[in-house]
Amino acid sequence: MPMVCDYDHVAQRAEQLEREGAREMRKLAEAKATAGPEHVTPVEGEILVADGGQQDQGPINVGDHVQDEQDPDATMVVVNLDTLQADAYEIEVGGPTIADLNPEYPPKDDVVEVVYPQRTDLNLEDKKTYAFPKGRLEVVSSVHDRDGDEEGEE
Repeated sequence: MPMVCDYDHVAQRAEQLEREGAREMRKLAEAKATAGPEHVTPVEGEILVADGGQQDQGPINVGDHVQDEQDPDATMVVVNLDTLQADAYEIEVGGPTIADLNPEYPPKDDVVEVVYPQRTDLNLEDKKTYAFPKGRLEVVSSVHDRDGDEEGEE
């Protein structure tokens, strides 16, 4: 008896595999967008392994202009380097911690407080501050000399 091929079944299976492939590609693209392509590794049997995007970029100082790696369009100014780590810094008393809100970063990461200045601001004293884990921020412009020589010293 000759073998009969059910082309509808084959076409449905091909479409299903195509959808699964597209879904996996989206997951990979999202992981790379979040953690950075250098921090995402495909693993056999699992889709991806992301290491949280952690790279120690050196010190962040008060006055530095920084960017949030998850929202690089906004430049912020560092106004405080908190002594609490992300797992101890509560957004409000009894509320979630910075670590709770940023599970992709180490819970023992330092906390950096920033403001979003506007061109028309006359001062930053009354600006609302926002706290981030240090690993989520990248220094765009530093007001301090990274070699240890402060401006004005000879």
